[in-house]
Amino acid sequence: MVTTSKRAAIVVSSVACACALLATEDARAIPIAHLTLDSQPGDFIGQGLDFDITYIPTNSDFFSSEVRRTIGPDDEPAELLFLLGTVTEGPDNTFALLFFGTDALGIPIQPGFYPDAERADFASPGHPGLDVSFQNRGCNRLTGSFTVHDVVFSDEAEAATGSSVETFSATFEQHCEGAAAALFGSFSYDAFGEPPQIPEPGTLGLLGVGLLGLGLTRRKAN
Repeated sequence: MVTTSKRAAIVVSSVACACALLATEDARAIPIAHLTLDSQPGDFIGQGLDFDITYIPTNSDFFSSEVRRTIGPDDEPAELLFLLGTVTEGPDNTFALLFFGTDALGIPIQPGFYPDAERADFASPGHPGLDVSFQNRGCNRLTGSFTVHDVVFSDEAEAATGSSVETFSATFEQHCEGAAAALFGSFSYDAFGEPPQIPEPGTLGLLGVGLLGLGLTRRKAN
């Protein structure tokens, strides 16, 4: 016969196992990206407005990072593409395409300041590539600059997201079609950036008390 104390111990042990499973499940972080845009009057891309958008897979129809071009015998990443957001016909359209490249400079992408940028797909030798499109608006011809503050590639990111980009952050200035008006912005991406949602100790404690109570009630019924 199982005594009340033994049943309580079994229930407590079960609760501990359940809590450990919950913690393991929830510890898997979610990719996250953050884009800010400061658009001057006359800028085509931002339409003179400011934007501050956080992207995660669950609030975006598109959420991906890609090493689009590599360089050298070791295939080092030299151009990155980020595809993010949701396309709508209203002001809540968050769709963005961001290209950052150093392949036309003959070097892998790395932290540093990159002036005299041209449109990424058509950057001529000696010029870095930049292209920030937003809400389905893009430049045919652009000039600008960007600063890469951080970039990390890893096998862990590749396994988790399908892309080796683990972290990336940059600030940029972009001009469309030779216009004086600028689009200023910042962008960051982290393949493991969303904090894991570990259940609070109080919540787990209440769960344990509840299960323990069920065990004691069943013992009395027997």
